[in-house]
Amino acid sequence: MLVSLKWLRDYVDLPDDLDVEAFAERLTMAAAEVEGIERVGGWDRDLVTVAEVLSVDPHPNADRLVLATVEYGAGEPHTVVCGAPNVAAGQRVAFAREGASLVDPRSGESATLKAARIRGVDSSGMVLSERELGLSEEHEGILELPGDAPVGTPLADYLGDVVLDVHTWPNRADMMSMAGIAREAAAILGVAMRLPDGEPPEGDQAVEDAAAVAIADPDLCARYIATVIEGITVGPSPRWMQERLQAAGQRPINNVVDVTNYVMLELGNPLHAFDADRLRGTVVVRLAREGERLTTLDGEDRELSDDTLLITDDSGPIALAGVMGGLESEVHEGTTRVLLEAAQFDPASIRRTSTRLRLRSEASSRFERGLSPELAAHASRRATQLLVEVCGGTARRGAVDVYPRPQRTASVALERSRLDTVLGFHVPDAEVASALGALGFAVAPEGGEQGRAERFLVAAPWWRTDVAIPDDLAEEVVRIAGYDRLPATTVRGRVPSYEPAPLPALRDRVRRALAAAGLQEVISYSLTTDEALRRVRPAAELEASAPLRLRNTLSSEHEVLRTSLRHSLLETVDRNLRAGADEIAIFEAGRVYAPRRGADGPLPDEREVVAGALCGADRDRWGSPLERALGFFDAKGVLDELSERLGVAFEYEPHEEHGLLAGRCAQVGIGGAPVGVLGEVHPDTLEAFGVEQPVALFELDLAALLAASPGRRSAEPVPRFPAVEQDVALVVDEGVPAGALQALIEQSRLVAGARVFDVYRGEQLPAGKKSIAFAIRYQAPDRTLTSEDANREQARILQRLAREHGAEQRA
Repeated sequence: MLVSLKWLRDYVDLPDDLDVEAFAERLTMAAAEVEGIERVGGWDRDLVTVAEVLSVDPHPNADRLVLATVEYGAGEPHTVVCGAPNVAAGQRVAFAREGASLVDPRSGESATLKAARIRGVDSSGMVLSERELGLSEEHEGILELPGDAPVGTPLADYLGDVVLDVHTWPNRADMMSMAGIAREAAAILGVAMRLPDGEPPEGDQAVEDAAAVAIADPDLCARYIATVIEGITVGPSPRWMQERLQAAGQRPINNVVDVTNYVMLELGNPLHAFDADRLRGTVVVRLAREGERLTTLDGEDRELSDDTLLITDDSGPIALAGVMGGLESEVHEGTTRVLLEAAQFDPASIRRTSTRLRLRSEASSRFERGLSPELAAHASRRATQLLVEVCGGTARRGAVDVYPRPQRTASVALERSRLDTVLGFHVPDAEVASALGALGFAVAPEGGEQGRAERFLVAAPWWRTDVAIPDDLAEEVVRIAGYDRLPATTVRGRVPSYEPAPLPALRDRVRRALAAAGLQEVISYSLTTDEALRRVRPAAELEASAPLRLRNTLSSEHEVLRTSLRHSLLETVDRNLRAGADEIAIFEAGRVYAPRRGADGPLPDEREVVAGALCGADRDRWGSPLERALGFFDAKGVLDELSERLGVAFEYEPHEEHGLLAGRCAQVGIGGAPVGVLGEVHPDTLEAFGVEQPVALFELDLAALLAASPGRRSAEPVPRFPAVEQDVALVVDEGVPAGALQALIEQSRLVAGARVFDVYRGEQLPAGKKSIAFAIRYQAPDRTLTSEDANREQARILQRLAREHGAEQRA
């Protein structure tokens, strides 16, 4: 950003004898890096001055030349030959005498002004144009100075300037303006800062009768303000405004556009002026629709994607929000009514649009940094005021201000101990308050003894959108106090204490437990395809909550963020079966990404999940394959072993889940809280992945598992008396779950535990019946149980099982 020190003096009192190099160094160390210094108007102070044209007389020997008599402060008038068509008596002009170094308008090179005899008349001076002064390429006429320009003042003092090329950091959107640099300069120099104030003069007619505004997506447009100025005259802007725009690297266009650019440079908020007579209906901020196009001010017809934020009216797009206006609604010479836009747009949206369209602008570079919505109101008032002053006309009363979610300024508590730790040296309380106060922060010291503050309660000003944590405030203090005060010491301090991370710790414990159970860990990509997800998730679910899609994918196989681990496990099973594996036991621990909608924002809900899959033939204790295939109960056995290692008790309830086989699916829970699912994969799902063997699958939500798990595992004393174990086989209806029988058995006060070790279905049983074999362990805390005790207790248990579930003991 180019910063004119002459313009800067309007807001902050810089010393008359300012050492520019020293000031640039202080600004670099405390605020923003000064990358260059340019001195504009290095004219000779004695030979180039402000002068007044006293009279203009015809040249005796030339029709196109005149004799201009000027007073330049020497007390005696001086007559020179002049060929400019716009020279007139009473003007204040720039005048150079013999010996001055000027720019030759023909060659563009520096040349020394010499006395000459022109068509018979001696001339030893020159009334100057902008080209001869090196201000611009304009040389058709002389440079006319304001009528109050002091005669005899060196032109270097009146028009000269020093321009700093300042690099501002991406997080400091507030410094992309003269006001932002002025705040920093005032704090560095310890002087007051002032900004133009006052309300624009308004007419009697309300702005609501001439303009209406709507924001379709408040996430992309936080605020939109519209004012209407009528009866304006479009023409050149005042000389002072053009000079400032040129010093900042902007080309003057007309008074309306120049005002919007001037206020953008002054306050930092980009503005846009529409020809109000070319607008139709309500101004709406929304995303582009399919097939929409817009011809921008540079004459390019642009195709718009559905993520392009637009300013529209009833006829369609009229501007690229925060980037560039549209050609159809631009201000032109015949414009008499202007709708002035001041808004705040989402930085990411503006960056995305400007990058995709390769359309970088001064406006987009500011919006991309994240401006405060409050700034829009200040810029709107200032620009409306200048439009009335510079363009004439009348501003309608009030403003259409759509502000769905007003900004809350950040409030941060800065502990004195934290400040000293971060800085490495002590800054007195008064200096801390002074430094922050000079930057616009509201500071309230709190606590402490003997007049020393224990902490500072700090409220950030509305323009500081980058302040959020105590360390941000520490940075503000040290840059004003001076980095040169940092002591040169060796690194010291204690090692930070351990901060527990329960979820990652649980994930690692689960991974180790599953590996110990014989499963192998696999790792897959977080990105997948819509087709893969449709195989394992219901179509309605994917339509209602579509997975997040990658914009610039490098592969068609990696298009969307996964919402499940099941597809990757089944794909791995398929690849291993094709490679000849006869037993597969795998698991994966990773994140899945559930889309958020509405007020939760655009980022996904990232959940830590562990899923496992078993497939192939079971093996005996010697590793030889058995005829029985791995299935539901094998996967349940893995979870039982996991629960034992974690010190929790998994509960299993009948469940129905898309992609899993009915009757072979259970919800896994702890204390009634669901934490996962277990089941055999449905044949249709297996077919979709090309798997021809049964697959048992489980999936656990680690966050739910952590929430349901007890905080600590308690140790139980070793039983003093031995246990008695007995087996019993129960014949029940096919629909009776083994878990219900087990729960009833374990209700007995003498039963220490029961487990299923066999389920039989065959010709020896009636149709619709099954046999479930339990191993029951009997134990008493105060005595040794005998076989007779166990038999009597078993009889009571069988009676209850028969009564509640119709169970019969199988011989």
